[in-house]
Amino acid sequence: MQGMIIGQFVRGDSVIHRLDPRTKLLGCLAVIVAVAWPGQTISRLLLDAALIIALIHLSQLGILRVLGGLKSLRILFLLTFICQVFFTRGDPLLSWGGIIVSRAGVYLGIATFLRLVLLYLGASLLTMTTSSLKLSAGLESLLSPLAYLRFPVQQFAMIINISLRFIPTIIEEAEIIARAQRSRGARFDAGPLWLRLKTTVTILIPLLGASLQRANELALAMESRCYTSGSANHSRLNSLHYSWIDGMALMILTVHTGTVLMC
Repeated sequence: MQGMIIGQFVRGDSVIHRLDPRTKLLGCLAVIVAVAWPGQTISRLLLDAALIIALIHLSQLGILRVLGGLKSLRILFLLTFICQVFFTRGDPLLSWGGIIVSRAGVYLGIATFLRLVLLYLGASLLTMTTSSLKLSAGLESLLSPLAYLRFPVQQFAMIINISLRFIPTIIEEAEIIARAQRSRGARFDAGPLWLRLKTTVTILIPLLGASLQRANELALAMESRCYTSGSANHSRLNSLHYSWIDGMALMILTVHTGTVLMC
C-alpha cells in the first residue's frame, strides 16, 4: 500500500491546477472512453499514455512521483496479464506441456496492462490537481440537469466528495495498523499464500472497524451542524467559471474523443 497516491491533493499553481474542475472531469471521462473503446490498439494506447504523462509534466507534480504509485498495483497488473496470456485462445506462440501461450493472449495482456495504467494515471492527475471541494462542485454542476428527473445530485456529489476525502486517511490508517502488526511479529511477505492471506485479515478487520467508527462520527458531526441537502439552504462560496484555457482544453478533448470513436 505504500506509494499509493490516488486521492491525495497536491497544491500548485500550474496550468492543470487552474483548469475548471468540470474540464478535468470531462478529461477523465475521455480517458475512460479511450480505455473502454474496443477499437483501441496498443500504439494508440501508448500515444494516450504519452499524452497523460505530458499533462503530468505540465502539472508540475513530478512524473516519477506519480509513476511510483504504480508499484502498489503491481500484483493486479501481473494477475491480469497472466490471465490474459494463458486463458486466451489463438495462434500458439509458445507451448510447454499442456500450457499454451497465444499471440492474441500476449497482445491482450499488454493492451489490458496499458488500459489499467491509463486509468491510474488519469485518476491520479485528476485527484492530485483538484481539491475534493472543487471536484464535488464540478460533479454537481455537470449532473445538475438530472435534478429535473428527481435524481439526488447534491447527495451524490457529497458522497463522492467524502469518499475522495477519506481515501488518503484510510490508506494511512492501514499503514499504521500494518506497522503495529509487524512489531508484534506478523509477516506479510513470507510463508505460504494461505498464511499471508490470513495475516492480511489482521489489517482488514481493524481497518473496517475504524472506518465504520469514522463514518458514524462524521454522520453525528453533520447532524449536529444541521446539515441538509435541500437546495433551499445549499450554496457555495465560490462559483465555477470557464476560461479560455478551458475552452482550448475542451476543444482538444472533443477532437481526441471523436478520433477514438471513429477508429
